[in-house]
Amino acid sequence: MTNQVYGNMYDESSTKERTPIEQMTNGSTLIWTLVSALIIFLIWAPFQQGLFNGQQAMFERPIYWAVIWAAALMLLCAAAFVKHMRITDRREITAVWVWLLPLTYILSLIPAVSHYMAIDMILIMCANAAFFSIGVFLLQHRAAGRVMRAALLWTTYFVVIYGFINWFGQRLFAGSLVGWFTHIVSNGVYADAVMTDSNGLRLASVFQYANTYAAFLMAMLFAVLFTAIRSVKVYDRLIHGFMLVPIVLSIALTLSRGGLVMLPIVFVLVLLLLKPARQIVWTINLLLSVGLALIVLNPITQLGLSLNQVYNGADAFKGWGLLIGASAVNAALVWLVGRYVQPWLDTKFAGWSARKTASLWLPLGGVLVIAVLAFLLIGTGLRNALPENMRGRVENINFQQHSVLERITFYKDSLKLVADYPVLGGGGGAWAALYEKYQNNPYISNQTHNYFLQYLDETGIVGLLILLSFLVYVFYQYIRSYYRTENEEKRHAHFFYFLIAFSILMHSLLDFNMSYVYISLLVFFTLGGMAAGIQAKPLFGKKKKTEKVEGESSGTGFPTLYAVVGSVVAIVLVVVSSRYLASIKAGEEASALLQGTGQINYEQVREPLDRALDARPTYPSTVSQLSSLLQGVYNSTQDVNYLDEAESRLKAALAKERSSKELINQLASVYALKNDAKSSFMLYADNLDQFAWDMQWYNQVILQASNLAYQAFGQGDFDTQKLYAEQGAAAYAKMQAGVEHLKTLPEGQLQGREFAITPQLTLNAGKSNYLAGKPEEAATLLKSMLTDDYANPDNLEAARWYLIALKKSGQTDQAVYDKVIQADSSAKEQIDTLSSIEF
Repeated sequence: MTNQVYGNMYDESSTKERTPIEQMTNGSTLIWTLVSALIIFLIWAPFQQGLFNGQQAMFERPIYWAVIWAAALMLLCAAAFVKHMRITDRREITAVWVWLLPLTYILSLIPAVSHYMAIDMILIMCANAAFFSIGVFLLQHRAAGRVMRAALLWTTYFVVIYGFINWFGQRLFAGSLVGWFTHIVSNGVYADAVMTDSNGLRLASVFQYANTYAAFLMAMLFAVLFTAIRSVKVYDRLIHGFMLVPIVLSIALTLSRGGLVMLPIVFVLVLLLLKPARQIVWTINLLLSVGLALIVLNPITQLGLSLNQVYNGADAFKGWGLLIGASAVNAALVWLVGRYVQPWLDTKFAGWSARKTASLWLPLGGVLVIAVLAFLLIGTGLRNALPENMRGRVENINFQQHSVLERITFYKDSLKLVADYPVLGGGGGAWAALYEKYQNNPYISNQTHNYFLQYLDETGIVGLLILLSFLVYVFYQYIRSYYRTENEEKRHAHFFYFLIAFSILMHSLLDFNMSYVYISLLVFFTLGGMAAGIQAKPLFGKKKKTEKVEGESSGTGFPTLYAVVGSVVAIVLVVVSSRYLASIKAGEEASALLQGTGQINYEQVREPLDRALDARPTYPSTVSQLSSLLQGVYNSTQDVNYLDEAESRLKAALAKERSSKELINQLASVYALKNDAKSSFMLYADNLDQFAWDMQWYNQVILQASNLAYQAFGQGDFDTQKLYAEQGAAAYAKMQAGVEHLKTLPEGQLQGREFAITPQLTLNAGKSNYLAGKPEEAATLLKSMLTDDYANPDNLEAARWYLIALKKSGQTDQAVYDKVIQADSSAKEQIDTLSSIEF
């Protein structure tokens, strides 16, 4: 006889029968070791700046450690659950599907514009896939799931409290709490836990970026609201009710407009999945928390602003008193709602809840309420009750505000990149490497501020389609199972994870939250938690019952194969990340030697650099460091072999990192030492389109074009003269067009970096125009920069060339001529000689 369990057939008599994970009543030592390791990771990871992937060497070390953590956890997971995996049902097949995501990043290595950033993203996506897989298997286990939900909440509470420690000016105490396990603490302070920008002080806690902190808080706010109404024990409900006020206050103190906009939208969407009674309880608890938070918001804001300027113990005590008092009142009210209101509502709406459209009415009413509240806060004097810094942010919520306009520009520019890399994308880090080529104006942003567009840039249409199909499948199957599950307890067992994943992904439409590896790991882990809640049915219909064939295994080989392959991938991740960590350490040793005050020699520095390059031979910062060292040795020895090695190393690195400004500048420096002005010029000129809003780049192109043209002019090589001169003139014309374009930006949009034509640029462009055979254009340009200060050598030179260009075109300017001759009597001969040469 056979027994069908979750769509698969097993022989009742077989000792090899697999017990489904969700039916396990006890946890093995391996399972609890996995849970313990995950909890330690959840404590460690947020305090590493949220594991921000900033595409720079300074951010990489904790990310590689996180990848090693993920690999080790994957090994533990495979060992703990290999005897219980199914793999071939609708639930666990997602643990296979998720590995297509890192595969798309591996494929994008083919056109990758930055090899090292592409490799980093492969490692990160493998870690994401590992965390998803762990979530799928571990969170089917009921006891482990309860512990992990508690761990996620308590680590969140620690992050929130840590933020307030910094907000109330106790930064040294905050630093001492975590300084022993994070490199972010400098001079005893966790840097930028309270960040400063044009809006003033903003609470950012461990993330150092207020908007991502707001996204994290929004997700956890819903998770806490959900947990509070499900808690049976009094102290559980009191604790969660207590923490609602600090979370709401923290969201307000981030001054995140995106958070303020997305929170009500996500809240209304989430309500659609709840029954009317639960919708009302959620709304009551949220309104109570928001109301109490608003009562103490202004004094807590003002105290935080002053305490971050000058610390005062009495004021800090007052701030904590207000926070704890409001939170305690809210805890009591949430408990009262759960004790008396919630049971009454469950009874009152029991009949209504059975109707199919019952869940629609409160969310629809909520939309109306939110619209009214938004109007009151933005369009009436009610906003004056808010603190001044927050009032300004609320007043500026509109589509003409600079951050909105800038994001729209990022999105448009990211689609320009897709047009050039449509199928497989530009590889991991493509936007960071190429955005200067596609940007509409000279902003600085290594992030597109939209997770899905950045994913599209990096993996192309193929990658985005795989990601979207994966997400749609997980969300669809989860929601389908959610509605089909009759048992209330079982239905809500995985809703906690849905709230976190859905909230952060929604906010990631507006910001780069997923560039924080801790956030992306959290999202994929909770997506795995959602997948664990999918009904474990066969992928394709129902399997027919068949008689057992003698010798047939009771299961399949897929679980073993999955565990073996997963273990191999985990080992590869550990090896690669460990090598990269060794490379970072070696690079730091070399930097310490170069920056030290003691006597060092070439061999001492070269040895750690070679070790660093053994693991990553084309890593830009290390290659640049070696190039600088070799150039320094050349300056001492005049041995050109050092320059030849530097050139060879830089060219090899540029083959993998062709958009690295650092490497291009280093190679140009090598050419300059070799007196190879032509190669230096071509390097800058060929890459002008890549850095079309970099003033210094234009300066190099136009200056070197002018110098080379003048050199050819002196040698009588008029063809070469015109070639260089025309390139310099074209670069200047392109820069002029850019300056004019910036005048068309919408009124509210910021320009970004400085981009303006300087007198020195105009002087060299004027010379280039003259040497290109355009004396009239040259005269017009040069005249525009003249002043009466003929003691200024740049002005005097511009005047000389202005007069040369005028004479060449048969004109004169006697007033300027007299002043130039008075300032420099030799100028007459130069003007006559140069203007008389025909070319």
